Amino acid sequence: MVFMAQQRNSTSMSSPLSKPGEHKLSVSLEPETTSPTVEEDSMELGDTVNQEEVMKNMLGEDSQSEHLESALSEASARYNSALDMTLKALLNIKILKEDLMHNMQPLQHHLEDQVPSVLQNFFTAFVSEEIKTEGVYSYLLSDLLALLEEVLSMSSGAAEVLVAILEFWHCWKNAERESLVTRLFTLEEKERMSCRKCRKKPNYPEQSSYGIVMAADSIRDLKCALGNIEFVDILKVIRMDYTMLCDIKNGGCGIANFIHHIISKCPPIFTIVLEWEKSETEKEISETTKAFEWEIDISRLYAGLEPKTNYRLASMVGCDEKQEHICIAYEKNRWVNLRRDALAGEDVGNWKSVVRFCGERKVRPEILFYEVVRSMA
Repeated sequence: MVFMAQQRNSTSMSSPLSKPGEHKLSVSLEPETTSPTVEEDSMELGDTVNQEEVMKNMLGEDSQSEHLESALSEASARYNSALDMTLKALLNIKILKEDLMHNMQPLQHHLEDQVPSVLQNFFTAFVSEEIKTEGVYSYLLSDLLALLEEVLSMSSGAAEVLVAILEFWHCWKNAERESLVTRLFTLEEKERMSCRKCRKKPNYPEQSSYGIVMAADSIRDLKCALGNIEFVDILKVIRMDYTMLCDIKNGGCGIANFIHHIISKCPPIFTIVLEWEKSETEKEISETTKAFEWEIDISRLYAGLEPKTNYRLASMVGCDEKQEHICIAYEKNRWVNLRRDALAGEDVGNWKSVVRFCGERKVRPEILFYEVVRSMA
């Protein structure tokens, strides 16, 4: 299970760094023991040239090796920051923390092999607040990093890291109730279509996902074109553009129709993943971020919900022009930029300050975590 893509396919994983081809060298550098003849002399000159070429190739390979090591080091740093900031964003969701505190139970014996101990240790330390002890967070983070490196490419972004964490977390459950991931993150969505030509109403199966995916440029374009349009309405307009053919195999007419999105399960945490072109200017990033809103009513996005089903932005993960990830979270009535390998944060201010912060530092928000407003929980 991944995220529900609407505009573009967001589930493709980045391929790992490819290793340059290795060249095998087979050269004898042993000196000749006999006196050189003219022919041998010319051969020796050729050998000298060959040796020089070999040395150049060897130096070239050293340069390639250094370049690869540098690239791998940079990829590892990006991956480390993606994991660190994604975890920080999750830990700043109040509903998640409360659920963990009230429902944290030892794993059943048959599930111990499915849920890695490092993941258990991390969230156990979070609930007990032992994670705030100096050095504990960094230690647990390094263990989690080693675990996820076994299943993910180091070129993976924050969205892929989030999916990996949630997939592991799915097994953390007991016989009495569904898993935390199912309770808090899983979106159950149905798509309904009524053909405007033949009036057929095909019954499509329910789909489960961890949230929705939106193209950042589509959000920006709509906001610039329509001005005062609200964020949730931008999302709705983008999703309205998604059409489906009336199924000829089941007696339909084959014409394209708009889809109605119906939600049968409203998770306390609503996740939006944004796809970027990675070449946006400061102005484009600011214009995109201006479209976001702190509070949204998702009953305007999905049919089947009570009016005023409001959610508020709890935290978000972004990536700057150096490919370093950051986490901006809402804490004690202000927004803070959480630092790497630490739980303390840098004060950002109000939402306008967040928009300015993202633009000036060229931070592209990639994951938005919204949680249901208390009165609606």
